[in-house]
Amino acid sequence: MIQTDTVDLSGLISMLRRQGRLIVLSVAILVGLALLYLFNATPIYTSSALIYVDPSKKDLLADAPFSSMSGAAENAKIESEVEILRSNRVLFATMDRLNLIQSPEFGPSLSRLDQIKIALGIDVPSPHDPSVLVATTSQRLSEAVQIRRKGLTYLISVSAQSADPQTAADIANTMVEVYIAQQVASKTEAALASRDVLQAQIDTAKAQLSQSEANFDTFIIDNLTRLSSEVGTERFATLQQQFKQARDGTLQTQAQLQTAQAALDGGEWDQLTTTLSDAALYALDRQRRQIEQRLNATQRGSDAEIDLRASLAQIQIQMEEQAGQVVTALQRNLSTKQETLNELQGALRSEVMQGDLSPETLATIFELQQESDIAQRQYSTLLSRLRDIEAQALVQVADSRVVSEAIAPIYPSAPHKKLILGMAFTLAVGIGLGMAVLNEYVIGGVTALSQLRNIVPGPAVGTLPKVTLMDDQLSVADLIVDEPMSLFSEALRRTRAHVDQGLRSAPSSCIVMMVTSANLGEGKSSLALALARTYAAAGKRVLLIDADLRKPALHKHIGFKPDEGFLEYLKDPTEKVGVERTFYVADPRSQTGIILGREQAELPTDQLLQTEAFSNLLASARQSMDVVIIDTPPLLPVVDARYIAPLVDAILLTVRYGETSQSDVRDAYAQINDAKAPDTPVFTILNADETKTAYKGYYGADTAP
Repeated sequence: MIQTDTVDLSGLISMLRRQGRLIVLSVAILVGLALLYLFNATPIYTSSALIYVDPSKKDLLADAPFSSMSGAAENAKIESEVEILRSNRVLFATMDRLNLIQSPEFGPSLSRLDQIKIALGIDVPSPHDPSVLVATTSQRLSEAVQIRRKGLTYLISVSAQSADPQTAADIANTMVEVYIAQQVASKTEAALASRDVLQAQIDTAKAQLSQSEANFDTFIIDNLTRLSSEVGTERFATLQQQFKQARDGTLQTQAQLQTAQAALDGGEWDQLTTTLSDAALYALDRQRRQIEQRLNATQRGSDAEIDLRASLAQIQIQMEEQAGQVVTALQRNLSTKQETLNELQGALRSEVMQGDLSPETLATIFELQQESDIAQRQYSTLLSRLRDIEAQALVQVADSRVVSEAIAPIYPSAPHKKLILGMAFTLAVGIGLGMAVLNEYVIGGVTALSQLRNIVPGPAVGTLPKVTLMDDQLSVADLIVDEPMSLFSEALRRTRAHVDQGLRSAPSSCIVMMVTSANLGEGKSSLALALARTYAAAGKRVLLIDADLRKPALHKHIGFKPDEGFLEYLKDPTEKVGVERTFYVADPRSQTGIILGREQAELPTDQLLQTEAFSNLLASARQSMDVVIIDTPPLLPVVDARYIAPLVDAILLTVRYGETSQSDVRDAYAQINDAKAPDTPVFTILNADETKTAYKGYYGADTAP
C-alpha cells in the first residue's frame, strides 16, 4: 500500500484556499435551504399545564383520611397516571369536547400524496369515513401532545402544540380537565360497582336470616304436641289453642281472597258473589241477572238492546268496585290475622324458651338460634358496609389537581430560527469541509503542487502554466523555440533540472526516460516534445520515441506524417534504419531526432514492446545519444507502459490540472511503481496547459478539442 505524506498546517490552509469556493457554495446552499424552510414553515405554539399527583389514599369518611405509600409504590402510581393521561380515553374525550374532528388542523384532509394517488386512479381512504375521522384526528392529537413527568417529582406536565396559540392552551387545559373528571368518575364507578356486589350479598344474607327465623318457628309449630308435654304449662296450652285457631282463620281468609281474586279477574260474577257473601254485591248481582234475562228477550240491534247493554256494563263496573272494596277489607283482615298469628308465634317461642325442655329439644333450639344469630350479624355487617360505600360514592375526590393552567403563548416554540440557522450553518460548514477534503484527496482533480505531493510519494517537479497558442503554432512545445524566456519554457528547464539532479548517481552516461499519464489527453506527448527540445537547446543529443503505438500523436505536433511508423518497424525490423525508412526524422525546430508513429494500431501492441527489436533500439540509442525520451500510452486504459517502465532510468508522470482524479493518479502511480525497476525515480508534473486535443479513445476516432 502506498503511504502518503502527512498534511501539514500550511498544506491544510492551501487546501482550504483551493476548495474555498466549494465550501462557500455548500454553506450558501444549506443556509439558503434553511432560510427557505423558515420562510415557509408554519409557526407552532406550545402551551403547558402542570398537574400535581397526590399518591396517598383518600377516604373522607375515615378518621385518618390519608394513608401513605412506599417510595416504589408512589413512583408506580405517578408513572401510571402519566400513561392514563396518554390513553385513548382521554384523547377521545378531549377530541369530543373541542370538536377537533371538524378542525382544519387536526381533522382529516387529503395530503398531497393522496391527491396524487387520486389523480392516478388509486383508491385512498375517504376522509369522511367515521373510522378515518377518528383515527386521523386521534393520531394528530397524540403527536401534538406531550405528557411527561417532571423528574422524580409528583408533577406531570401536559404540553400541547398547535398553529394557533389559544388552541394549544385549550387542548392542554381540556386534557387536564378530562383526566381529572375521569379520575373522579372512575373512583365513583368503582364504589358503585362494589355497592352492587354487596347488594347481592345482602339479599342473600337477608334470605338466609328469614329462613333461619322461619326454621325456628317451623320447628315449634311442627312439634307443638311434644313441646306441650315438655313445657306442661297452662299458658302454653292456651297459646297453642289460640295459635291453631288463628292459623286456621288466616288460612281460610287467604283461600277466600285467592278465590275471590280469581273470580274477579275471570269475570265469574256468580262465583265472586258466593265467595265474598256481601249483601250489596248480592243486590247488584241480582240486578245483573235481571238485565241479562231482559237482554235475551230483546231484539238485537234495537235501541232497547243498546240501553240494556249499557246498563249491564254499568252494573258490572259497580260490582267490580264493590268487590274491590270487599277484597280490600279482606286483605286488611288478613293482615290483622297474620299479625295476631305472629304475636302468638312469638308468645309460643317465649313460652318454650322458659320451659323445662329435654336436652334433645334444647340442642335443636340452640342450633336454630345460632344459625339465626350468625345470619343476623352477617346481614348487619353487610348492610353497614353498603351504607359506607354509598356515602363514599358521593364524596369521592381526585388524586390529582391543577397547579398551573395553560395559557396562550405569545411567541412560537417552533421553528427555532436561531437554532435552525446555527445548526444549518454548522452542518453546512461541516459538509463543506468534508466535501472539500473528499474533493481534495479522493474524487476531485489535482489543482496544486502541494496537493500532488500529498497524493503520491514521488517528487513533484513543477507546474506547467496555461498558455495560448498562436495560429502558426502546432504545439505548446513550439514555445521552447519561439519564446525561450517564457514561463512555460522556464518550467520545462526546471523540470529538466529536477530530473538531472535526481539521476546524478546513475552510472549510465545516457538518460532514458519515459513520459506517461494516467488517462487520455493529459498532454504527455506535447510535454515529451517540449522536454526533448529543452534538452536539445542545452546541447544534448536527444532522441524522442513515439512509443504510443495505440494512438501515436507526435507527428501531429511537428506537422509531418511519415509513410510508415514505429509500429511498422517493430512488426518488420529486418531493414536497417536509413533514409529509405521515414519513421525516423529530425525535429524541424530543434536538434532532436524523433521516431514517429503514423496511425493508430488495429491490434494489441504490448507484445511488440517486449520484442528484441525494441530492446536493441534502446541499447543502440544509449550508445549514441545523451537523452532518450519515450512517449508511452497512458497507464490506466492500456498495459503498454508497464513493459517500457523496467527499461528506463526515470519516469515522468504528467497530471492534467483539475481534471485527473486523485484516485486515478494513485492507481497510475501504483501501477508504474510495481512495474519499474526498484531504483527508478518517478517524477510527477502538474500540467495546467488547456490547449489539449481531446481523445475519444485508443480504439475510436479523434474528436474535436
